[in-house]
Amino acid sequence: MNRPVRKTRRSCDRTLPSSGRTRMYRDCRKPLFLLLVPIVIALALAGCERPKEARTLTIALAVFPDEASRYRFLLHDFESREHVKVNLIAQSYGDILRALLAEATAHRGRLDIVELDLAALGRAHEAARDLEAVVSPQARSLFPRAAWDAARFGDHVRFVPHRLMWQAMIYNRVRVPNPPRTWDELLAFARAHPGKVALKAARYEGATCDMLCFVWAAGGDLLAPRSFGALRAFDFLTDLAPYLNLESSVFREMSVLEAQARGSVWIHFNWPFAIQYLASKGLAPRVDLSAPIPVGPSGAATPLGGGYLAIPVSAPHPELAARFLQYLLAADVQRRLSGELGWYGSVAPPEGSEEARLYSGFAAMRPYVKARPTIACYSELSNSWQRAFRAVLVDGIGPVAALDRVASFARTEAMQDATRDCECH
Repeated sequence: MNRPVRKTRRSCDRTLPSSGRTRMYRDCRKPLFLLLVPIVIALALAGCERPKEARTLTIALAVFPDEASRYRFLLHDFESREHVKVNLIAQSYGDILRALLAEATAHRGRLDIVELDLAALGRAHEAARDLEAVVSPQARSLFPRAAWDAARFGDHVRFVPHRLMWQAMIYNRVRVPNPPRTWDELLAFARAHPGKVALKAARYEGATCDMLCFVWAAGGDLLAPRSFGALRAFDFLTDLAPYLNLESSVFREMSVLEAQARGSVWIHFNWPFAIQYLASKGLAPRVDLSAPIPVGPSGAATPLGGGYLAIPVSAPHPELAARFLQYLLAADVQRRLSGELGWYGSVAPPEGSEEARLYSGFAAMRPYVKARPTIACYSELSNSWQRAFRAVLVDGIGPVAALDRVASFARTEAMQDATRDCECH
């Protein structure tokens, strides 16, 4: 009995005439490897066109997700120029510092560039490479001298300013047509309008920054709590305290800014992002603007803030990392960072522009920027000043007693004699 022959090539003969089916049968019978030959050749040729060095530069930045996506877009030029892939890791300052120190201890790591908060430079400088040869004279002119002074340890630049900022006064131009220019005018305004002036006095670093606007403007020093300047500043804060907004004890950057937007606060100190926020709400420049921080008996002062970049001693690609820093320190790239990410601090907005009007207070404060001390025990020292600041503003403790608490915390004579390290107890 003859068995029927099973048709196995139905896909080849459904729509073709007999002559076409004959040719298709022959094609279908070709060995599979012959059909794959063109693909293999194409892949081989593609492999020949790859760059000789397929490298990845890994950078860790303290950026928000939306900032990270915009920052990645700015990296395309560098990636094309260097034939390299930049891997951006978004982490907090604290996590980045811990990773940097751990890799330095292990003498090997994956991070090529890290971003650190100004307050962490004292702890991190021994884990960072010397960048003196990386920074050109043109790059130094982009940032205030105080920014470079904070980046220098001994005779070497260890860090590069990345996104710097400083504080200015944010005021309601409708309610405050003539913003106060001096301490006396600020106190007079607060007395006339109780609750409309606010300071950031929550237990965090922002309180130190607000306090320093007064301590430095009085000739004081964070490392000299018993100095005449520190006492003069705390005397003024004692006079100002009864007229401050009652929520000053819990205000931080965002909460006091929201109070400004609601109109419950008319004057406070804040960073450049505050103007961006108010502009996004349609309040700046229609209602709110920036102005210089009122001048004290020894002049004006504002604290430097923001992040610095470093090349770890354990970086796997230090030469490539150095070229990336030089790329970032070009004036045109700084303009893009300022414009596309809203990082005010290096390149000022064009004169006569709407941005120049919005940020006029910050531009006016640029010559008066000062850096907090980059010492190993800065966090502990700052915490002691925060407690003294709150003691005067919130608890009603006298200036001398409040400053004595700071002096009892730190051996200030030892800190003044040391360059970057200090003893804390």
